[in-house]
Amino acid sequence: MKKNIMVLYAAIAVAAGILTGILISSMIWNDKNPEDFSEIIPDDVEEEDLIDLINNIDNNAGKEENEDRKVTEADYSITNGQRYYTSLVDKNDTSVLLIGEDTTSGNFDTIIVATVSDKNKQIRLINFPRDIYIDYSKEVLDLLKEKSPKLYEAKGFQKINAAHAVGDRIEYEDNNGRFGNSNIDFLADLIEEVFQIHINDFAYVNAKGFRDIVDLFDGVYIKVPVRMKYDDPLQNLHIDLYPGMQRLNGEQAEGYVRFRQGYDENGVFKNYSDQFRKENQNEFLKAFFKQHITLKNLGKINELSKIMSKNIKTSINGVKDIAAYVNLMRKAVMGKYTVGSVIVECSGTKQINGVYFDTIRTK
Repeated sequence: MKKNIMVLYAAIAVAAGILTGILISSMIWNDKNPEDFSEIIPDDVEEEDLIDLINNIDNNAGKEENEDRKVTEADYSITNGQRYYTSLVDKNDTSVLLIGEDTTSGNFDTIIVATVSDKNKQIRLINFPRDIYIDYSKEVLDLLKEKSPKLYEAKGFQKINAAHAVGDRIEYEDNNGRFGNSNIDFLADLIEEVFQIHINDFAYVNAKGFRDIVDLFDGVYIKVPVRMKYDDPLQNLHIDLYPGMQRLNGEQAEGYVRFRQGYDENGVFKNYSDQFRKENQNEFLKAFFKQHITLKNLGKINELSKIMSKNIKTSINGVKDIAAYVNLMRKAVMGKYTVGSVIVECSGTKQINGVYFDTIRTK
């Protein structure tokens, strides 16, 4: 397993916190948090009282903004008219961009959009292969060549996992975009242009946050598909899982979602595809949602917020935004929304300067 295979699984923050964890913890990042999160949801609140408590936060908070959310034809001219062949979300769905960064290369090697559809009563996880080829427009390429010749000459900069670096180098929107960050704004607008998914918010979590959250919720039961055995002392990564249904703790879960190559039950070293890994990631998230999206788990907010404050950054700020998401996830729990996942489809590969790219299905 190469060092650059580092899944910092941002999506688990949504699963574990029912989005609420991210939202309430965001108050810490912005120095708006109360002295104790029990001021919002007391530790000793009973499950049957939690529904009314959440409703009373502000059931109409963010209502105007939510009603105005639409999926429209983006007009950013980031690409040469590159468009995915089908729609992945519906109008007025709420979509959160979840990012995991490779600590070695700095690329965004985990890119997932978690979409909550009130209309379809569904939570959907959209996983983007990191090697997707982005057909940048001449305007973007010329600007990149001018401002960052080194990146322009680098092999592989047209992969989607390096899009944030392109946005940073060309000083996209001069850090005055919707999130005030050229890296995130560029990636979010790129996803909207190519895949027609409007990004409402984003969240970034590191590996320690992933492990700690899994442990906080006492792990997850999941079927391990193959023998997973791999050791990399340089990454302090030790994966040792046997096939079959079992409960994974935080460290084991990290190994499960990161595993891409290693030894099988006969001691033979095998390579697995990135598709294999992403399928496992989606299965893990679906299992986590089904096992831990409960009103009772909102009682873990104080503990969860402490983990989040050290390991996650998000665009969601203030009580109004928090209440809107809390109410959305309350409806997801009470309405027993289904949980689904999809991996963006690629029709083939192309080679540029010795680097292979995945090409998406287009219109």
